[in-house]
Amino acid sequence: MIQLPKRSVTRFFIPLIDVLILLFCIFLLLPFVSKADDSVANTTPANADPVQLAKRVKDLEDQLKLRDEELQRLMEERAKIAERTNVRVLEIDADTGELYYTTQDGLKPQRVRLDNAGKALELVQRTKQTAQDKQAYFLILYPRTRSRYPTESQVRTYESWFKTVPHQFDNPFAAR
Repeated sequence: MIQLPKRSVTRFFIPLIDVLILLFCIFLLLPFVSKADDSVANTTPANADPVQLAKRVKDLEDQLKLRDEELQRLMEERAKIAERTNVRVLEIDADTGELYYTTQDGLKPQRVRLDNAGKALELVQRTKQTAQDKQAYFLILYPRTRSRYPTESQVRTYESWFKTVPHQFDNPFAAR
């Protein structure tokens, strides 16, 4: 039977090499760690002039006030856009891939199919007329369940029907 030697050089050198590699990696990372500490030390006002600190605080408060005003203006502008837009929601049937919209006749909602470009153009014209001074916008919803519809050709067809008006497809399963 073959026996291993009592003392092997490799038993000693393999762990030693691992430790040396680890120490070398730490040595390589030291400049990054020291730079991070220096930047933190430079930003802390341990011995800064109180007048400069007061000026810096005032500048930051002014910038914050400007940002708040800009945010308020953008929120008001966003609300105005919502008031000026008439959104018409169209849906794609999960079983057939057909495009339809829902109307409210009395108490019962009714589905109206759009199966050709003529009906789509008629819907666009009617929506523009009822929108008055608002801009018509068409939101086309994909099925909310996993389905093999709409096919690529159906999507291209619907895209061609609404190419003259602002529209968007909403696919809940698309990669964002």
